[in-house]
Amino acid sequence: MTRKALLIGSQTNGLTGVANDVEAMAAALEPRGFEITRLVTPAATRDAVLDAYEKLIVDARPDDAYVLYYSGHGGRAQTVDGPDLQFIVPDDYLDSGEDDFRGITGVELSVRLARLTDVALNTTVILDCCHAAHMSRQTGMRVKALLRPPAVKLTYDTIRRHNARMIADGLQIDRRSLISNPHAVRVVACSPSESAWETANRDGVTMGLLTDALSRALRDHRSVRVSWSTLIDAVRRDVQDLQPAQRPEAEGPSARSPFAVDDLEPLNSLPVVPLGPDRVQLLGAPLLGVEPGDEFAIVPAATDTPIGVATVDRVQATSASASLQLTTAGQVVPPDARAHRTRAAAAALPVRLPLGHPAADELTKAVGLRPLLRPEPDAVVAVVADSQGRLTVHDADGPLHRPYPPTSLGIGSIMANLQRIAQATALRRLTGPLVHHVHIEWGRVRDGRKEPLPLGGALLFAYGGERIFVRLRNDGDRAVFVSLIDIGIASRITPLTAADPGGVRLAPGAAYTYGWDEDRARLAGVDLTWPEGADTTVARPETVLALISDGPVDVGVLRQQGVRAVAERHDGKSQLENLLSQIATGATRDLGDAPASRVRYAVVPIDFMVSPTEPPPAETASFLVDDRPELPVRLLSARGAAPGRVVVRIDELIVPSTRALGSTNIRVDTMVLTNAGGGAPACHTGTARFGNVRDGEQLPLDNLLIHHGPAIDFLDIAVWVSRDTAGSPALGTLLEQKLTGPAPRVGLGAAVARAAVLVDAAYELLFEAAGRTVGLYRTSLLAQEQFGLGRHRRHPQDFSFTFTIEGADT
Repeated sequence: MTRKALLIGSQTNGLTGVANDVEAMAAALEPRGFEITRLVTPAATRDAVLDAYEKLIVDARPDDAYVLYYSGHGGRAQTVDGPDLQFIVPDDYLDSGEDDFRGITGVELSVRLARLTDVALNTTVILDCCHAAHMSRQTGMRVKALLRPPAVKLTYDTIRRHNARMIADGLQIDRRSLISNPHAVRVVACSPSESAWETANRDGVTMGLLTDALSRALRDHRSVRVSWSTLIDAVRRDVQDLQPAQRPEAEGPSARSPFAVDDLEPLNSLPVVPLGPDRVQLLGAPLLGVEPGDEFAIVPAATDTPIGVATVDRVQATSASASLQLTTAGQVVPPDARAHRTRAAAAALPVRLPLGHPAADELTKAVGLRPLLRPEPDAVVAVVADSQGRLTVHDADGPLHRPYPPTSLGIGSIMANLQRIAQATALRRLTGPLVHHVHIEWGRVRDGRKEPLPLGGALLFAYGGERIFVRLRNDGDRAVFVSLIDIGIASRITPLTAADPGGVRLAPGAAYTYGWDEDRARLAGVDLTWPEGADTTVARPETVLALISDGPVDVGVLRQQGVRAVAERHDGKSQLENLLSQIATGATRDLGDAPASRVRYAVVPIDFMVSPTEPPPAETASFLVDDRPELPVRLLSARGAAPGRVVVRIDELIVPSTRALGSTNIRVDTMVLTNAGGGAPACHTGTARFGNVRDGEQLPLDNLLIHHGPAIDFLDIAVWVSRDTAGSPALGTLLEQKLTGPAPRVGLGAAVARAAVLVDAAYELLFEAAGRTVGLYRTSLLAQEQFGLGRHRRHPQDFSFTFTIEGADT
């Protein structure tokens, strides 16, 4: 039997860690006996990827094992009345045309996977990409999804027609399963509505979060026989330490042992290695999410009787160390003994403390009294002291509240905020195995009409006109119970269905709408609010969890703030209720026999961002081509990245018909904007004039320079073509003389709002000065895209337009 791995890496559109991903996976697979084939940028084109896949299929043998790995961007096309069309992005994707789609669609991949598993059942697919272009304000986080389409606008119909052509050309669509391939294990970085990310890992190497966690788990736990399901549970915990909204999954026959076809029982015990008369090592402990304080019964293989209890006091990368209390003095732990967890401590949130602060000892003591918190020098969540010694809790997005004085009362408030973050973190990681058929729809409510939004990545605004709804419909044949739980901007947990303590019962075909006004029988929606004291300059994440169970579950315990003095008794409660109680209190959870009425459950998250400001105004000026990313991407793109300097030139411009502009004298006006801080973008304008222009003539631009200077956070470009009338002022002069726009706003979207004002004003002034004006081109290039460095060709209607962006040394 041979083992073969095809590792594909397409490092395009701003990604920088793909090559590292491929090498990390190779290092994890080679010790497991895999022959590695690498296909990476610039060679990872559509044709090359498909040719390499075909070679695997042709050479496949029944006893061989195969891994197909892809790291790069993913894409998704959506429509109201059709299925989502997902695709991966090879190196030549930007060369796509209306009749030459250069992505590789999910249909094409699944048909080839079916052909491969027809021969070789031992096949694993690993996809470190995503299909939703969400953004992070963290400068080191890059999303592994396309931020914008290629030069030719590709629509849902473009990709649908591409699939139809592939089927007509012989793609064996009937070979693939209608649901999912039952033979191949598929490890995915996230669900289609979520984002996958790359960032610098603990060693300072930029990699995909999934690949980093998965490659480490494969290397670290080779000696422990576990299923894919157990392994991915551990991988998910590592990923969510850095990005809570990314949830890796193992689809298909996930009970298999990695790269084998034998099924394994879920890991419920660990191998034991004696370290001395009162110490043991538990191998593979991180796979079970073991925490300090967890208790294990030590049981020899030859008997069901425990010979001692081990209490974990330290967790390492591949194992845990524990103190051992033997039932009988002098007993020896046999080499075949296993450790069975009997009590689980709550997962503690790492917190960074200001160790040089006068109140450092009191803060450390207060953290030590809370099971849900533990001090760690490099933690993301931190208590930060300002110049006056006042204390504030910061998370990855900044401060959560106004500063507190370092008094006992202030430190108590600090601990309450940290406790909420710990509870919210634990709740966001809640997953369950229930297979359900509950359809979830949510979105805005405007004038009584709903505007549906994706389950992940939407941007909403905390102002009076913003209202939301959530609708759940049971399309299954059995009744279920649903509870909606809000994890707010400041990590406060609120059950939204509190009027139904055990959850809203949905009979088959029934529906429930949060935000429905019963009195007026209309969809009213529910207001969004911004917590007092939270930073109002950045957007913050919020999550609504839909908890779906096959029996009633009381989520009221989650209202509890802080740690209870006495742990509740859990007699008669389901495992889920005990787990929710542990999240609320931090108390240890017993892991004895499950109650007779075991409740199965699933959790569906709705992740979105909330801005503390009103939405910026939409531009009224229209352009023949507007290829800016969607507003949430523009507003939530990382700020604070290292600034650059660029040169922007228009290389070519062909005007199809001067009659359309009413004159043979043409003017080209340009505006380039970048961040200047404080909500006021730096604005650079230019006007070039050309006489006696004939229809279809290329303007003598001589590589027209329209910007030479800084590029900070974003680079906005607007280009107009107008009739040039005698004596008409240049665009810069028009703006200086007549523009009296509103002062820049502060907070999220200030620069975007001001840019909209400037572009709209420019269009109005040009129209007044020159008459007929054509908005030719509009874009916004982000730091994550290296500000679009390279040559760009566009075809606005019958125009032909090419511009180049280059880095500038000075």
